[in-house]
Amino acid sequence: MKRVSSQIIKTSYRKLVLVQIFGIIVNSLNAMLDTMITSFYLGSVAVAVAGLFVPVTTFIGISYVFITGIQILCSRAVGKGDKDRAVSLFSTGMVFLLFGGLIISLGCIFFREPIAIFLRADDLVLEVSTELELLKDYILGYAFGIPAQMLLGMLTIFLPLNNDTKVSYFSIAVMIVSNLALDIIFINVFEMGMFGLGLATSISYLLSFAVSLSSFLDKDKAIHFKLGCFSFIDLGRAAVLGLPSLMFTIGCTLKGYIMNYALMSYMGAPAVAVMAVLGNICAIVGAVPMGCANALLSLGSIYYGDKDKDSLLALIRYALKFGLILSGIVTIALMFFSSAISNVFFNPPEPAFYISERMLLIFPSFLMLNTIFCIIMKIYHLQGYTTMVNIFSVSENILMALFSVAFIELIGVDAVWLSFPASEIICLVIIALIVFIKSKVITFSLQKWINLPEKFGADEKDIMLLSIASLEQVINTSKKVIDFCRRKKLSLRTSNIAGLAIEEMAGNILQHAFKKGNHVDIRIVNEEKEKSVTIKISDDCPEFNLKKRMEQFSKNPEELCKNVGIRLIAKLSEEMIYQNNIGINTLMIKIKDKNSAA
Repeated sequence: MKRVSSQIIKTSYRKLVLVQIFGIIVNSLNAMLDTMITSFYLGSVAVAVAGLFVPVTTFIGISYVFITGIQILCSRAVGKGDKDRAVSLFSTGMVFLLFGGLIISLGCIFFREPIAIFLRADDLVLEVSTELELLKDYILGYAFGIPAQMLLGMLTIFLPLNNDTKVSYFSIAVMIVSNLALDIIFINVFEMGMFGLGLATSISYLLSFAVSLSSFLDKDKAIHFKLGCFSFIDLGRAAVLGLPSLMFTIGCTLKGYIMNYALMSYMGAPAVAVMAVLGNICAIVGAVPMGCANALLSLGSIYYGDKDKDSLLALIRYALKFGLILSGIVTIALMFFSSAISNVFFNPPEPAFYISERMLLIFPSFLMLNTIFCIIMKIYHLQGYTTMVNIFSVSENILMALFSVAFIELIGVDAVWLSFPASEIICLVIIALIVFIKSKVITFSLQKWINLPEKFGADEKDIMLLSIASLEQVINTSKKVIDFCRRKKLSLRTSNIAGLAIEEMAGNILQHAFKKGNHVDIRIVNEEKEKSVTIKISDDCPEFNLKKRMEQFSKNPEELCKNVGIRLIAKLSEEMIYQNNIGINTLMIKIKDKNSAA
């Protein structure tokens, strides 16, 4: 089978990765800006106090249980061309997250003192006696923005499906600028202290959410919010699919609490303050492996739903290559600028500065390992291997916490920073052992490592892959498709319809949308059991809805003589679906073979 260029996959993946990384960084930048402003105006003591709240902010990430599950279900629906179901799933998720965010917000407001005590704010040995009150104030200000924070997490992930990357970037800009400005105004001008710090974050979330929401109120978008089409029964299925996110959140929450406890017991406030900085930096740079993995999940779910094995494997290979290069660059940068970064948060005479500097020389070594681990987990996830993913999602973080506690007395606070790469190595070794046990040989086969069934998708002999880049190639490609269909014993009528579909549909793309640098890929699948042939034409040209244009012509009597070929294909095909997602135009045509050829 001829393999086509995977340029469309690479281009769409890069676009999606960029949006995903920026989306994850949104929340992280708010936390980092808060830490920088807190250190500058309120001192390292306040940084340590805010650092104690990190396990709670991590716990708020429980919303990704449903966000991830809904994302997978929506991507599968998109892959099958079921737009109504995708809209219903999205709308249901939005309503559920709104109410869930309100409950968590009210819980933080009314129970902020018990939460602060549980986080051990009263145990810090500091130069002030109001650390408990400081944390209570911060929780109160932060709580108001929790619903918007949870909803924004979902919108950020779904914006690429609507091909609205500009809205993503504008939303991020609004959040960063508003949070920074309000931090300075509330703390320096109005002297609102820790309450102002939390309130500035809340307002920035609300403003960014309002900007992102505008994209989902347009009914012409592939994914939009629609009242009255909720399907709450799907939340259970989404929760099961998103369970790994819950396990990861639980693991991160426990890890943060245990590490804070170990550092507090061993060294006190300076180490806890550095842990807060590590949390901010980890959230920022961790966006690289997580963004690469999430982009793979979004795009991979579409190919998996379509049972397009060739495209799925090509996507995984590119995701690994792209992710390793990107995370490697970030690792080197963090180590090289360790002193400069530490100086942003602490002054050299402070013990926290030297602890932070050493942390940045040790901790970043986990990034490339984590990229591989995250990508493998997402591939297992979209295939439904939930038990394995759940176990790894929680154990990865628990291993970090246990390593820290076990070795902190032996090697000092370095044990906490070393726990990150150590945990990734252990997890990858376990995965390698599982692959070895299943295959009974040492193998580096990608299909073996991702546990993709050998019989996944159509048989290779029943698939034809082609690429075209000019109108001159269309006729020749049409003939190849007809010959392929005839070899597969499809009737002459069906074979000719398939060839005509290539001429009309691919020809229109090349004539009206194709520009230099664009790509058009064609995938023909002989569905022997269903006695049909499926044609998928994918391109990265500007959005061009052939089906919509055809429908408009059919309503206008004056245009009946135009685009006859397009309207004829729509009439002769069993199904014709057009969609534009993540910058990829996809036209799927299914032709039923009513009279099999001998």
